Amino acid sequence: MSSCKRPLIGIAYADSSVRDQEMRIRTYVSRKYFHAVQKAGGDPILLPAPLLLPGQSSREFFERFVMRYLGLVDGLLMPGGEDVHPRFQGEDPLPTLDLVNPFRDEYELLLVEKARSEFSLPVLGICRGCQVMAIALGGKVHQDLAGVAGVQHSQKAPRWSTSHQVSVVEGSQLARAVKSPSGKIFTNSFHHQAVKEVPAGFVASGHTGDGVIEAIESREARFFVGVQWHPEETFDGDEYSRNLFSSFITAAST
Repeated sequence: MSSCKRPLIGIAYADSSVRDQEMRIRTYVSRKYFHAVQKAGGDPILLPAPLLLPGQSSREFFERFVMRYLGLVDGLLMPGGEDVHPRFQGEDPLPTLDLVNPFRDEYELLLVEKARSEFSLPVLGICRGCQVMAIALGGKVHQDLAGVAGVQHSQKAPRWSTSHQVSVVEGSQLARAVKSPSGKIFTNSFHHQAVKEVPAGFVASGHTGDGVIEAIESREARFFVGVQWHPEETFDGDEYSRNLFSSFITAAST
């Protein structure tokens, strides 16, 4: 664990599966994530997936890095990105499945699993990160919200603008984190997948008006929350986004 006064927050490194003309893998994490962590009082550190060499057992190899990484940090942030391959929830891909990323899936699923079972770390999952949390711990996601959604979940407005309303369950970790007097918040939205089955020991703590799950959380952990929206994008202009990050950092400080 970090001995710094400001908690050290590990951010899973977003290895993109999109290649440029020179066939190099583009590796990135939006600066919005680590800027939000910094502004909320934490110190971010990126946790890249290690290179898996031919003939190595992926789980055994990833586990060595995951255990070392998680032993260094005070909290874990799982960022957004591509779809998780449905094989990790026992399904074949539907025609509407979007881009998937084999460089991220197994490593990030293991990060979440061990963060909960071995380290009891505070975890904040954002968009894909929320879906990774669900799948890693035994839940499932809709591969595509077509036919399920009744409101727009992939907004046409800028990323910094809020779009639809989320109702937050009273008394939940999320409610205590965002501190909305009305129990409702407006969020941005850029996803075509969402959690359909929460893992054992979890509850859905936020929904849109069409019933789509917008947030999940552990019944037991001190802070283990996944949200479908992108509070790092709205951090500067939205108090509920700032409150969510501040609550996560506070949990990582104790």
